[in-house]
Amino acid sequence: MDAKDLLRIIEDGENAELECKAAKGGLPKDVWETYSAFANTNGGIILLGVEQKGQEFFPVDVDAKKLVKDFWDGINNPQRISKNILVDRNVEIIEVDGKEIVKIYVPRASREDKPIYIGHNPFTGTYRRNYEGDYKCTKEEVQRMIADQSPIPQDSKVLPNYGLNDLNMESVRSYRNRFSSLKPDHPWNGLELKDFLYKIGALGRLRETNEEGLTLAGLLMFGEERSITEYLPQYFLEYREKSSDVPGERWTDRIISSDGTWSGNLYDFYFKVIRRLTDDLNIPFQMEGLFRKDDTRVHAALREALVNTLAHADYYGQRGIVIEKEKMLFRFSNPGVLRIPLQQALKGGISDPRNPTIFKMFMLIGLGERAGSGIENIHLAWKEQHWTAPELIEEFQPDRTILTLRTTSLLPQESVDFLKAVLGKHYKFLTNDEVLILVTAHQENYVTNTRLQSLTDKKSDEISKLLSGLVEKGYLEPNGQGRGTKYTLTEMFHQKSIGNSRYNRISSGPNVNNSGPNAANSGPNENEQTKDHEKVLLDISELARKKKRLNPSEMDEIILNLCAIKPLTLKELSQLLNRQMDPLRKKYISRLLKEGKLEPLYPEQINHPKQAYMTRSLFTNQH
Repeated sequence: MDAKDLLRIIEDGENAELECKAAKGGLPKDVWETYSAFANTNGGIILLGVEQKGQEFFPVDVDAKKLVKDFWDGINNPQRISKNILVDRNVEIIEVDGKEIVKIYVPRASREDKPIYIGHNPFTGTYRRNYEGDYKCTKEEVQRMIADQSPIPQDSKVLPNYGLNDLNMESVRSYRNRFSSLKPDHPWNGLELKDFLYKIGALGRLRETNEEGLTLAGLLMFGEERSITEYLPQYFLEYREKSSDVPGERWTDRIISSDGTWSGNLYDFYFKVIRRLTDDLNIPFQMEGLFRKDDTRVHAALREALVNTLAHADYYGQRGIVIEKEKMLFRFSNPGVLRIPLQQALKGGISDPRNPTIFKMFMLIGLGERAGSGIENIHLAWKEQHWTAPELIEEFQPDRTILTLRTTSLLPQESVDFLKAVLGKHYKFLTNDEVLILVTAHQENYVTNTRLQSLTDKKSDEISKLLSGLVEKGYLEPNGQGRGTKYTLTEMFHQKSIGNSRYNRISSGPNVNNSGPNAANSGPNENEQTKDHEKVLLDISELARKKKRLNPSEMDEIILNLCAIKPLTLKELSQLLNRQMDPLRKKYISRLLKEGKLEPLYPEQINHPKQAYMTRSLFTNQH
């Protein structure tokens, strides 16, 4: 085995991050930070005795046996680390180019074991992994992990100071009517209101004191928004709809829980939103006997996605629930990460809802499938339509789970035409799998190994070879490490897209959906526009490049003027301003974002590999 084959040995897990440590002086101290970070996120692989330079990996001389012994001694020492979640097979010595290296596979810890932390204090020793590497968790993140350890569901908590006066009775009556219509002979239909609410889990009783109160599920499902936010100040529900695919255009329909025109509870939110989600579905009707069947598997999938979002949300978390509908996609986003590994959630069959009582309430009125079947049913519905496979991701800082359902073909013609225009005669040398990868990167801004596993029948190592081949050809650029690497289209594709509103919010150029067939003829105009932009950007930033020290207010003004021309990445700003990226981000970009003067291009994915920044006035002027 040689160094080029090093990554091919990594076959544990489907979305493992990779951390290489030279370990020339013995077991590195920061190995425990990485162990904690991998265990508290999505798992990963640590390679000891490997030096990384860019995307190249080189084995170095180490005492592998001693590294293994020191690692096991440390991980089994409760003074060093809170818990060992590894077994013998997770640590092995392998040989590369005649040198021994240590491979450590760290699985994702179960919610019962999280947080995995260094030392005695979880609030100072807990780490997680994000796009930039290991980071120390905030107090709030640790508290959410500790809360998820409990076997007692979040939403079964009895709130003794909350009662029927906190409920919206119209919501309750509507629910009972739906229940009795669906189950006319059910014995609960004859119960008094309190008894009915107790049966469905909306009302509870503290056994120690016999005191009654609403459960958290009852308050969320049927409560008045004012009562809900008194207990959960961060509670917020939002639906956003945009009928146009022009970036920056105003939402054409919006619902928020705090506007005072409706109850603001989950039950009413569901029915307000589901009608809008399914209103204009362009799905051919089906026949059942002599009758038309308007309800399709896609309708059911959208109901399932909405119920799952409401049942899996962490209502103590930040930024609330956001449901989005655009011309070619639906997106369901909720606070809180998954309570089971991402790969397990995608496979279906196992579920661990954070709010099982809320899930039960929806099931009692015929909404929501059996636990664990939701994602599976959604995948099946999208596969029947030959649409791009659903994408389920987790984000951290703050914790969020995001399900994106695109109603685009696996190979949209506009993307195929775009690739042909850029690659010319080289396009015909691409395999079908390579075309799919590049099209997905074009449609979704990036691809990952895991994402491609959901789109193809290929295994992780086969996809790694395909991705590596496209990187060598200069078509893809890797961002990150290991199986969590995000691959984006290279600059050659970006240059072709200058002037195209898919990539540039302020461009006046043609829309990609209409420009595919003519793309090959539009190159010269786009190149001229690119040169014009580059000259303006260089002129604006000239002072910063010439002077090593600038007044912060002067630098602020230059950055805002640059980002008013077009969205710019941190790397682009660094080059224009002749400043290092890390200080630039910490001293200027982060502050300007907090002050609302800059706007991220991808606000829902802060760690997006193509994250760029634009001046707030640019963004608001387009609304």
